[in-house]
Amino acid sequence: MLTLKGRTCVFAGATGNVGRGAIRALAEGGMNVVLVTHNPDSARDIIENLKDCPGKVAALSNENGDAAVFPEVEKMFGSVDVVINTTGGFDAVKPLEEVTGEELDKKMHHQVTNVFQMMQAAIPYLKKSSAGRIILMTSVGAVDGFEGENIVDSIARGGVITMNAAMARLLAKDGITVNCIARSGMINDHEPHRPTDYDSATVLSRIPAGHLGTTDEFGALVSYIASEEGGFITGQVYQLNGGLHIG
Repeated sequence: MLTLKGRTCVFAGATGNVGRGAIRALAEGGMNVVLVTHNPDSARDIIENLKDCPGKVAALSNENGDAAVFPEVEKMFGSVDVVINTTGGFDAVKPLEEVTGEELDKKMHHQVTNVFQMMQAAIPYLKKSSAGRIILMTSVGAVDGFEGENIVDSIARGGVITMNAAMARLLAKDGITVNCIARSGMINDHEPHRPTDYDSATVLSRIPAGHLGTTDEFGALVSYIASEEGGFITGQVYQLNGGLHIG
């Protein structure tokens, strides 16, 4: 049985399809979960569906940035024990020659700079926890250059892998673990609406496991990393991609 009860998680990027599986798993285990979001309608739907869980689910706006919520979360629940950032979707694959510098700059700012600043703001609060946890998100393309992903996503999420390793080394002395999930071949967070949106179904035939990853599979992994029992694992990249990357 994982120890989640009485702990509090701040979760940015949680209102998509995949994130909901992790919220459910954490709340059912007794963890309080605060969604940091710009999508209040989705947040209200999640909160209503999980109102009977042992853990409480709440939402805060990120209109002042993801990093601004920590004092309020601590006031609400008394602690910040886990911080998860899964923000940012994938773009559809396009020829390398068509990628612009502006696209790369935008992706790097969203996936690396913003995430770094949120984690930086979280550290004073996580240091007070008896089992501080940071969980970041990357992709199989960041690990091996998988051509089934847009190269700008792979490059930016490669920066997340470096952040993961560096922060894990720096924060281990404070009892804070930092781990990363290479999430690829999962169901889409949101249904593709535009030609520029990534559709995970395009890689289904290439997944050795034979199916797209589910919300429950994501939630199970997040629950372990977020638990008190996960304290001897840090700086790792968990491959949650059905075998798209092996090795």
